[in-house]
Formats: sequence, C-alpha cells, structure tokens
Amino acid sequence: MLLEKCQLKAQLLAFSNKFTITAPTRVMEEYCMGDSENPKPNADAFREVFSPTDVKLDVELLPYFYYESTSGEIWVVSYARQHTEFICVIDEMFARNVCNLLKVKVIGTIGIIKEMKDNDFLTRQDLRNIRSAIKNCRFYLSKELLHQLDQICGSSI
Repeated sequence: MLLEKCQLKAQLLAFSNKFTITAPTRVMEEYCMGDSENPKPNADAFREVFSPTDVKLDVELLPYFYYESTSGEIWVVSYARQHTEFICVIDEMFARNVCNLLKVKVIGTIGIIKEMKDNDFLTRQDLRNIRSAIKNCRFYLSKELLHQLDQICGSSI
C-alpha cells in the first residue's frame, strides 16, 4: 500500500535506515503477483525497502490459518514468533486477531503512517497524498481507522 499506491519509496527507505524492515519471501512473492489495481508492482523497489528473508514456517500456526500456508500473513506471524523483537505489519483483520490471540505484536498501515509521521519521515504534502490515495483506492478502512487516518494526517490538511 505505502510503496505502490502512496508512492512513498524514498520515505520508506529513510524509515528503513532507522528501523529494520523485513518481509518474508512469501510476502514478496505475493506482492510481485500484483492485483487488479496494480498489475505490475515494482519488485526492485520492494527489495530495496523490505529486506526479503527466508522464514521457517511455524507449524503451530497452521490450525489458526485452516492448515493453509500460502498467505503471506502466516509467514509474517511465523517470523514475529521466532523474532519477538519484531512487530507484524498486517492489515487483514483475521491475521490481526490471530496475533492478538497469540500475544504477537501487530500494527497496520495506519500505525506505520503514524510512526513515520512521529519520526519526521513524512511531510505535510506526503500526508495529504497518503490520505487521498488511501481514500481513493479499494483498501478498506473501518470508520474508526478512517478517523485515525484523519487525525494522523491532520483534519486541516
């Protein structure tokens, strides 16, 4: 979302210089498949921002994911369970609920935007662009998350 739809490669690169940003190889594979809104994602940009890493699947997670290991979320949670200093970045509610159930730290896109703003990686114009991009794409946000986005971006923006 932040890389392709919000065009924040430079800001994410700067953020990644202060904070380690890694992604399981399976997440990169999913990203590279693209979607209807973004059929040709920039895999090179993904590799620059997110350090792809091989992850050993945490088989204890399989029942939570209906014994399906193809989604990126199970790999993100597996990594975070093996590296407890890391925080999962997951927007999908089901996987977030699994994280909460298993006491795995989790944050979503809105939380990352807040972290980037709080650490001065985003300008007022970046925030305007993010707000517009998120509100104009098929990315679903609840009313509560839309309100949080407005608060982060500043209602006067």
